[in-house]
Amino acid sequence: MPIRRQKKRKTEVKDILPNIDEPKNQLLLWWTHIRENLYLYIFSISFIFLCVLIGLAYGSYTSSKTKDVMTRYAGAVLKEDLQEKLDALKPLLDTNSALTPEIMYVYAETAFALGKIDEAETIWKKLCEKYTQSEWVPNAREGLGYLEELRKNYDNAINVYKEVKEKWNNSFVARRQSFNIARVLEAKGDLQGAIEAYKKQQEDFPESSIANKAKNALEKIKADHPELFPEEQKEEEKSKNETNGEVKENTGNLESGKVTNAQE
Repeated sequence: MPIRRQKKRKTEVKDILPNIDEPKNQLLLWWTHIRENLYLYIFSISFIFLCVLIGLAYGSYTSSKTKDVMTRYAGAVLKEDLQEKLDALKPLLDTNSALTPEIMYVYAETAFALGKIDEAETIWKKLCEKYTQSEWVPNAREGLGYLEELRKNYDNAINVYKEVKEKWNNSFVARRQSFNIARVLEAKGDLQGAIEAYKKQQEDFPESSIANKAKNALEKIKADHPELFPEEQKEEEKSKNETNGEVKENTGNLESGKVTNAQE
């Protein structure tokens, strides 16, 4: 029995063109949905508009607040009298602005300069606890280390200085910690350790003011304890002997010349 071939359907234009009624139907459905849920749409639009207004108002308020804090902070820093400076900075401690960590550090530093050690310690600790990611934390930790040093808690001070150097090794303040460590070791009487730390400071931050301080500290130790610098002492003696040898040789040549001249 022969198989009947199915008659091939002729392709028409409507088969390859998109259905132009589809978008119209979608729009109609959407419009119907809006009409049926009119209050819901009104509420949604009103809520979005309110959020935008609140955002703009908050941004304006924050910007205005920041400018006010900056102005007051600048005025406080410019005060020459330390107590007046401290009094001007105090109301800014709880402003919760981008400048707050810096203000806290400067306040504590000013309090320390006035001899208010406990107050300085409280603010530095608060800064470290509240603003853990701030760039001013290593400075505050260094300040706390210095307080330990003043109290002659030398081991605690060294640990703090080492923490600053290792934890914030890319910061500017980390580059001067070898000097702090050397100073504490010298105060402890560990002169050999202090010498090594002072030399390390010169390597860490060459051609800086802190490197010059390290150099001066080394020269002072060397003047009091030359035996702690055996290699340099040998170099100096060698140089001295060479100089003396040259002087003797020159003297001998002069005397030989005199004798020759006399014989002539």
